[in-house]
Amino acid sequence: MRLYSLAFLLFCCHFLDAQNKITIESLRTLPAVSTPQLSPDGKYLLYMVRHTDVANNNYQSVLMLLDIEKNNKFELKRGVSDPKWAPNGLRITYRTTFGGVYGVYASEFVPKKNKPRIEPPVLLATIHSTGHFLGHPTRKNYAWSPDGQFIAFVSADTASCSRNEDPNAPYITERTLYKTRTSFTDNCLTKIYLATRTGRLLKCLTPGPFDSHSLSWSADSKHVTFLSNRTADPDLNYNNELWTVNIDNNELIQLTSSIGTEHEPSWSSSGKIAYPATIRERNTKDSPPENTFIYTMDPMTKKTGNITASLDRRATSPQWHPDGEWLYFLARDQGKRIIYRVKEGTDPVPVIDKLGTAGDFHVGKDQLVYVFSSPDRPAEVYASNLDGTESRQLTFESFSWRAGKDFGKVESFWFSSFDGTKVQGFIAYPEKRGAGKIPVVHRIHGGPHGMYGYSFSDFNELLVSQGYAVVFINPRGSTGYGQKFADGTYQAWGGGDYKDLMLGIDAALEKYDFLDGERMVVTGGSYGGFMTNWVITQTDRYKAAATVASVSNLISFYGTSLYQLLIETEFNGLPWDNYDLLWHFSPMRHIDNVKTPTLLLHGENDNDVHITQAEEFYIGLKKMGVPARFVRYPNEGHGVRQPQHREHYYQEILNWFNKFL
Repeated sequence: MRLYSLAFLLFCCHFLDAQNKITIESLRTLPAVSTPQLSPDGKYLLYMVRHTDVANNNYQSVLMLLDIEKNNKFELKRGVSDPKWAPNGLRITYRTTFGGVYGVYASEFVPKKNKPRIEPPVLLATIHSTGHFLGHPTRKNYAWSPDGQFIAFVSADTASCSRNEDPNAPYITERTLYKTRTSFTDNCLTKIYLATRTGRLLKCLTPGPFDSHSLSWSADSKHVTFLSNRTADPDLNYNNELWTVNIDNNELIQLTSSIGTEHEPSWSSSGKIAYPATIRERNTKDSPPENTFIYTMDPMTKKTGNITASLDRRATSPQWHPDGEWLYFLARDQGKRIIYRVKEGTDPVPVIDKLGTAGDFHVGKDQLVYVFSSPDRPAEVYASNLDGTESRQLTFESFSWRAGKDFGKVESFWFSSFDGTKVQGFIAYPEKRGAGKIPVVHRIHGGPHGMYGYSFSDFNELLVSQGYAVVFINPRGSTGYGQKFADGTYQAWGGGDYKDLMLGIDAALEKYDFLDGERMVVTGGSYGGFMTNWVITQTDRYKAAATVASVSNLISFYGTSLYQLLIETEFNGLPWDNYDLLWHFSPMRHIDNVKTPTLLLHGENDNDVHITQAEEFYIGLKKMGVPARFVRYPNEGHGVRQPQHREHYYQEILNWFNKFL
């Protein structure tokens, strides 16, 4: 009887321990929360929840409604995105495909006491898609006019397209930016259109041979502000300017004329326009080194002012309070992403500043709602007063998923680099561990101007659950530490940033005595993949490497990627003028130094970093006799997104690391 009880007890402990672990299978049920939208009266919250459907290899998005006062939630509709309230609060719009037609649809909102609901969808605007790449901050958005009479929306102009319907026909181009992120451009122009609240298409607001996007309405519902690059050849630069158009007579006015780039305008109720912008001549549509400051403009006088000048951080996503006085925005700072607010004549002040990552937010009349995640908590929607006080959690979509799970402990540490620069690193490790030392995964972020920090990472948690410690460092080049630090990779990918990474690992090994410096592996994606390749050409201290969507040859990368401007910006010119420098900092130049077994993972349709970059490095490794494995993912672009591929990707990395440790 005692033996049976002991066996049963051991079984239960083992079962509960397995249940507590985060596994590839358990990540299937992790929901993703986004896009909070307050109703005009502040009583209801719309938000999106994305679920993973591995069996059908896709994701299911669900529109949810929360009655804030009663704390009751309701599912409204599946398969939609980008929800918005009509200004009167009586209709809800969203993007979806219905009856084979993709566009903006509206549903009447019926606020019944026990179960609010929406009526069947009515088409307001047909949206035609194009994959032509205009830059990562580009918003192909739609918006209600403040008076509720019109919808302005961004759509491809089908008359301008030159799609190849015959897959066997030759593809012919005479333009520089002939690639999209996963294919070839259809040459469709992106334009802004106007429709009535009932769905009657009125006209194109931005005719002509130009792309227009990222729209915002004036408070009087008479003008639409937008971005457009109208230089002689927009493929050769990233010079978006701010424009405005009168919806009555299509009168067009150019508001800015700078050598920099303007982004995501937001028009206030008091008549001013806020927009992030850069001021350097060289800029890139991918990962710019230059921080954006937020400027405000009086469109009547065109007088501008830098409203975030005192904050040496990258300011994005401006959004006005309804009264037009306070402006809210996001900025990264030392591993956090903070919501700030500012008004004319004052310095920005943090509103939501916690050890975590703030995301999508919406400013209501009396409250602020925002998405927030932290290392042990997936993203949920929170609400606070307008000054950030009395913050409270509104949604609990991941509550049951989190229950009983063992999350890694995440800490920050700082160290002095080779030149005295202070650099921040992070570590995630299992709190429940034996007396022995544990192996280390060194993760390197993309960019180069990305940032690691206090956010939930499913991959980190998966690695920690397997008994690894994860060390992730923000070397020079990262955002969140000021412009001088962000410029730290200029003309030297693999220079000071590499030294920061190596000294950071040394600092972690010294600070955390449970780390096993003899059992370390390294991994990263995109620029992090470049750095992984670079690291193993410079040192043999890692037992294995996994490099994802990686750059290996900066010279061939220039011609095969759609990011020519990235190399021109980071290395100050054209590759044939900088050949020796680019070749020196190319991992292929030093491949004869590599001894680290390397796993390469790459999407076959990746035009951000073409798969030939992985092919070059893989063949080089094989020729040098280095153990190497190459995984090519069909129908994937930059990164692995299909659920079945993503699970395979995780398993491949785990198997590779386990094999060599």
